[in-house]
Amino acid sequence: MDSDKNNLPSLADGSFNHFFKTFDSFFDEPFRHFNDFLNQDSFSVDLHETATDVVVEANLPGCRRDQIQVEILRNDRVRIRVENSETTEAKQGENIHYYKKRAFKKMERIIQLPFSVSEEAPKATCMDGLLRIVFKKGKRRFIEIE
Repeated sequence: MDSDKNNLPSLADGSFNHFFKTFDSFFDEPFRHFNDFLNQDSFSVDLHETATDVVVEANLPGCRRDQIQVEILRNDRVRIRVENSETTEAKQGENIHYYKKRAFKKMERIIQLPFSVSEEAPKATCMDGLLRIVFKKGKRRFIEIE
């Protein structure tokens, strides 16, 4: 009887550990992809104005021009989107794949401009990972209060 009492704590510890590991994995697995979605990389954006222009500068190190999309949205907003897909492959032998990795990375920011912008087309440049978009300021309209 004493030998059964000595085995009881070790059996309980093992089964409880297994139970908690199974319980944790049950809740972790469905949220793993959701967590990846929330932890999307972002990039810094600076916004400043001159006498005639509104300038948006986005720091996009390592991004090429063909990966960047800039869209003017309603209500004086600008969307900057970066999509990068890459495939890395290492082979061992002629037709045997030893290692293959595919990655897709998407970053996006929407920036509210402080002024209405002109209908004139903005100018965008991308050099050394710095995207620079220059908008001409539109006419500001004021409402007279009676």
